[in-house]
Amino acid sequence: FSIERKDGTISKQSIQLNNSSPHKILGRMAASISFPPPPPPPPIISSQPQYTHQNNEYANIHHRSTVSNQFHQQQFGAVRNNVDQFIWSQGSSLLFGGHHHHKKTPNSTNRNVIHFLNNLDYDHIKQRKLDRINATAAVLVARRAFQFSAIDGTGLGWSSASLAITISRLTDLHEEHRAKLGVTSFYPFRLVLTSDEFQSRVDLFGGVVRLNPAATVVQWLGVLMDVTTEDVRILKENQRLLKRYGKIVEDALGVRVVKGHTCESEEYYRCMERLAMESRRWDDGSTRGGGEEGKNNALLAVSNEACAVIESEQACRRGRLRKDGTFEVGAGMGLQMIRKTLGDYAVRSNESIRIESEKRARCQEVVDRFMYEFGVQRVRKISSLVASDQMSDCLSTLLRKEEGEKEILRCLAGQSIGIAGSGQLCHLGDDGSIIIPTNCS
Repeated sequence: FSIERKDGTISKQSIQLNNSSPHKILGRMAASISFPPPPPPPPIISSQPQYTHQNNEYANIHHRSTVSNQFHQQQFGAVRNNVDQFIWSQGSSLLFGGHHHHKKTPNSTNRNVIHFLNNLDYDHIKQRKLDRINATAAVLVARRAFQFSAIDGTGLGWSSASLAITISRLTDLHEEHRAKLGVTSFYPFRLVLTSDEFQSRVDLFGGVVRLNPAATVVQWLGVLMDVTTEDVRILKENQRLLKRYGKIVEDALGVRVVKGHTCESEEYYRCMERLAMESRRWDDGSTRGGGEEGKNNALLAVSNEACAVIESEQACRRGRLRKDGTFEVGAGMGLQMIRKTLGDYAVRSNESIRIESEKRARCQEVVDRFMYEFGVQRVRKISSLVASDQMSDCLSTLLRKEEGEKEILRCLAGQSIGIAGSGQLCHLGDDGSIIIPTNCS
C-alpha cells in the first residue's frame, strides 16, 4: 500500500500479515504513518497578584512557591491533564490568599437534567424524528421489494440517516439486478446488517441473511444470489420441526424455553431436537411403568412467568438462576440435568419473580405519575440492565424537584423519555427521545 504524506510525497509500504503478531503489525503501521510528536502542554495560569521588590515578605513567599512548583514538576512531569491544572492553579491561589470556590465537574453537569434541558436545541429533536421516519420508510420499501420478514440494522449503532442511505442502496440493487436473484420472495428469511465476518451469511436454522454494510453492491448481490428456492424450503421445514420440538420440550419441563444470546441457531436447533428425543424415550418408559426416569417426569411447580434460557455449551456448563428468576441452562445439558436445575431453584425462582413483579408494579405507578405531571408521551428503559427500582428512583428524583425546576421539566411535554444506565450521560437518542441516566441530578 502507499501513503501520501502532507508534503505531497508518496511512500510505498508492505506488511506481512500471515507470519507476524498483531503487536508487530500495529507497530509497523504506526511507524509507517509517523505520527508527529504531541504539542507541548499549555502554560499553567494562576491568579497571582502583582508585587514590588519593596515587599520582601511577599517576594520570599513567591520564591518558596516557585521552588515548590519546580520540585513537583520534576517529580510528576510537566504534562498534566485539565483536572490537575485546575487543582494546581487553585493551590497556588490559596497560597497567595486566594479563595477556592467549589466548581462542578463536567460529568456532574452532564448528569444534571435541568442544565441539559436549558442548553438543548429542540430543532435537533425534530430532525432526528424525521430521520427515523425516513429510515422506517426506506426499510418498508426494501422489505416489500425483497419480501423479507424483517430488516434489522440496530446492531450497527448507526444513526437513522446513515441507515436510510444504506437501505436505499439495497433497494437500488433490487431494481437493477432482480433478474439475477434465485428467488422472487425471501420470506421467511429476515435481513440483518452486521459487520460480523465470523457468522455464516445464510443461516438455514435461524432464517437470517447477513449483509456487511461496508461491502460493495456486487458483494451484496453475491450473497443474495446464494439463496435458492431449496434454501427457502429447508428453512420452512426447520422452523416447523423446531416449533414441534419446542412444544414437546416445554411440555416435559413445564416452563417456556427460549434461545439465549450466546447460543447459535444451529446449536439451539440440535439441542431442542435432542431434548425432544429424550422426552419421548422418557414417555415410553413411564408408559411401560418402569424405571426411575418415568418417576422424574412430573411437571415442576414453577411460576408461569418463569422460562429456561438455553445458552451455548461454552458459556454455560451447569444450570443457574438469574436475578430476574429465569433459569439459565447450557445447550449440552441433558433433559434430566435441566429438570434437576429447575427443581433446585424452583422456590427461589418463584420468590424472585414475585419480588420483580412488585417492583414493576411500583415502577409503573411512578411512570404514570411522571407522565401525568409533565405531559410526557412515553417513558421506557433503554436497556434490560436497568432495574425497575433504579428507574423508579430516577423518576422520583425528578418529581421531587422544586417548583421553579419543575417549570423547566414541563418542556418535556410530548417528548419520549428513555432511562439509561448509570454510566451514561444526558443526551438525545437516535429517535429523538431524551435519554436520562439513572443517577441523574
